[in-house]
Amino acid sequence: MTDERFEWISKRAYAIWEAAGRPWGCNHLHWEQAAAEREHMERTRASTDGEEVLIRLRRKVATLEAENDASPKDRNVG
Repeated sequence: MTDERFEWISKRAYAIWEAAGRPWGCNHLHWEQAAAEREHMERTRASTDGEEVLIRLRRKVATLEAENDASPKDRNVG
C-alpha cells in the first residue's frame, strides 16, 4: 500500500468514525469501509476527494432507509 493511499484511507476512516459519533471498538469497520471506498474510487477513476463515490453511497443509504421506513412494521395491539 502506498503512503498516499494509506493516508487517504486513514483520514477517511477517521471521518467515518467521527460521523458515527466516535463509537468505541468499531475502528476495523471504519477502516474497511474507507478501504472499500478508496478501492471503488480507484476502479471508477473518481476524483481524488472521492465526492462522486460518497454521493452515490449517500443515495444508496437514503434509498435503503426509505425502503425500511416504508415496509410494514410488526405491531402488538393490546
